Amino acid sequence: MAHQGVAGLSDSISVRQGTQVIPIVSNVVHRHPCLVARGLHVEHHANEPTEYPEREPQQHNLYLHTGPAVQAEIKSPEFTGLRWVRPGDFWVMPQGSRHSVRFQGHTRVEGVALAFDPGRFETLVQSADGSCSTTIVQSLAASPPRIEHLMRALAYESLEPSTEDHFALECIATAIALALSQHARATTIAAQPAAKSGARLAPRQLRAVQAYIDDHLQRSITLAHLAETAGLSSFHFLRAFKQSVGVTPCQYVIERRMERARCLLINSTLSIAEIAIHIGFEHASHFSRAFSRAVGMPPSTFRSSL
Repeated sequence: MAHQGVAGLSDSISVRQGTQVIPIVSNVVHRHPCLVARGLHVEHHANEPTEYPEREPQQHNLYLHTGPAVQAEIKSPEFTGLRWVRPGDFWVMPQGSRHSVRFQGHTRVEGVALAFDPGRFETLVQSADGSCSTTIVQSLAASPPRIEHLMRALAYESLEPSTEDHFALECIATAIALALSQHARATTIAAQPAAKSGARLAPRQLRAVQAYIDDHLQRSITLAHLAETAGLSSFHFLRAFKQSVGVTPCQYVIERRMERARCLLINSTLSIAEIAIHIGFEHASHFSRAFSRAVGMPPSTFRSSL
């Protein structure tokens, strides 16, 4: 579940400012602490324009500006000066990079931030082809369309999660890491080549993954568990699964959960709340929202129409 307000540093995208480690911004509208154990941080920021002294990110931080254009005076080894930060601009802030920024005017600074613990990002990028780790360079530029699309998808899924285990957020974050490696030259991030397109899961791999999903619909399902079941890296698994099935792992899991829900609504006397728990939702309201998106009507309406 998304949390609002201030959280502990372990839950936050953080920076070192002087001798202190503090949250990167003061006002986080939404965050997902459950992703921290997976080495990921997803936050929505909305802050009044202010000045941030020189600081060093503690994670690899990716920020997509989604609010109105705002002027900012930025100082960093990579770029310095007064510039407009416009909707769709993408700021890459690697761990250990340095910058200070003073936002001008009266416009709130709004955007979505995705941060990877360095070890997690390195593992993801290396898993693309087994090569050496990737060097990330600080940059601020218009986002490549695919990365902007994925970051906005991340923002939407963050606000309206399709599953309570945040499996979709993990998948989108992994796809963003892959997109960064593919757009290395455009974003000045030197990355290893992505996995070759067209690879599919072997029949035994696909059967194993599908069986795992069906056996764990009531529990939390993670990308790492599915990739491990297939014996692949997260990168290779994402691409191979979609090539094999035609949808992403997240979409497939949602479809299987909704199909199980339909069967239970038709063939059982379980309540809506009981069915929600049976297919991996802690809250009936979240299940009803997901079911309505998938089927076009709430589960109660579906059952009464039978």
